[in-house]
Amino acid sequence: MKDTDAKAALTILGGSPLFQGVPRATLEGMVNALSREQWRRRCFVMGPQQTVDSFYVLLKGRVKVTRQNLKTGREVTLFLLGPGDGFNVVSLLDGRRQDVSAQTLDDVVALSGSSDLWHGWLDTDPQFRRAFRGYVDSQLRYLADLAGDLAVHDTMTRLAHLILHYFDGEEQGTSARTNLIQDLSHEELAHMIGTVRVVVNRLLAELKREGIVDTEGGKLRVLDLERLLRKAERDVSGAAPSLPTD
Repeated sequence: MKDTDAKAALTILGGSPLFQGVPRATLEGMVNALSREQWRRRCFVMGPQQTVDSFYVLLKGRVKVTRQNLKTGREVTLFLLGPGDGFNVVSLLDGRRQDVSAQTLDDVVALSGSSDLWHGWLDTDPQFRRAFRGYVDSQLRYLADLAGDLAVHDTMTRLAHLILHYFDGEEQGTSARTNLIQDLSHEELAHMIGTVRVVVNRLLAELKREGIVDTEGGKLRVLDLERLLRKAERDVSGAAPSLPTD
């Protein structure tokens, strides 16, 4: 790996929760031992079998991890990952294949290594083990929140939760994840909240009419954070909860 690529990789890993607290010397050893991978936009980079073979850390671009019903073709996005994120953490922990696929949304650069290589670091490096455990905990919490949203919230509430998850802190410029969803198609947003494109079209049009969001230039932007928060909390405001809808 070229020196400039290695330095860029170290910067991204050093700012990632997956490597929080890991000394720079350790990160340098990891970067030197890992392989640099590149994929074009809209490529499938991991299927169920590959989930047990290697572990990847993103350096550039976005990857979505999805689960699909092969009979109906219906798809739900479990994770939307950006620079510093790792994917297939569950398979790395238990050694069992997951029925998921990973697809690039942009041109992507990642670091990859065999599961055995990553297990060696987890076994011998307590700082990395601690950071990895915290990262897994955050992903499990996200999956629990997603399951709860799909089970008990209507689609407007789910969409509000999604926007808030990725746009929190946007006005202060503190959100490193702001542009993960802002240019996604309505189809992609639908996959993230368990519905279909036409429903997302209608919901975003409603939010635009109310002056809560804007989609000018194909980018989703929050205009009124307070009112968006009220949309997200409306099911717990004392009114009877709405039934989940498609």
